[in-house]
Amino acid sequence: MKEEDKLIERYGRKGPWTVPDGYFESVRIEIESKLPDYPAPPSRQGMSVWQRVKPYVYLAAMFAGIWCMMKVFHNASGMGHLSLDNPPEQIAAYMGEPEVADIYTLPSDISDAELLDEVSDGYTSIDEFESDFGYQLEPEYEKIKI
Repeated sequence: MKEEDKLIERYGRKGPWTVPDGYFESVRIEIESKLPDYPAPPSRQGMSVWQRVKPYVYLAAMFAGIWCMMKVFHNASGMGHLSLDNPPEQIAAYMGEPEVADIYTLPSDISDAELLDEVSDGYTSIDEFESDFGYQLEPEYEKIKI
């Protein structure tokens, strides 16, 4: 026999507490009489013009801020004097400036063989070439004498 069954057999199912007749009906009426009246729901007011337009104004301000940031970053990058009206012509004009042209162009009168000779004459060993260009020879080519 379970412990619960033993307790029910000894003490029974009925507890020592009882509720007076009609208690729950009278308590409900008494509590309702003490509560204040339920307030009426607030009347719905129409939205003002600013409340309707505000999300669009914020969206436009966000895009204007992004455009300004991009403009500032573009100017700070050193390419600020270029126009996006016709980029290829502007870039070509920028490349034609002497300080830029010297960096990005090769003399056209040098052949590939002459260029190879000029670069290879600048190095006495492959180790110098590896250190300058960060190049690592594969193990199978390291045994070759240059």
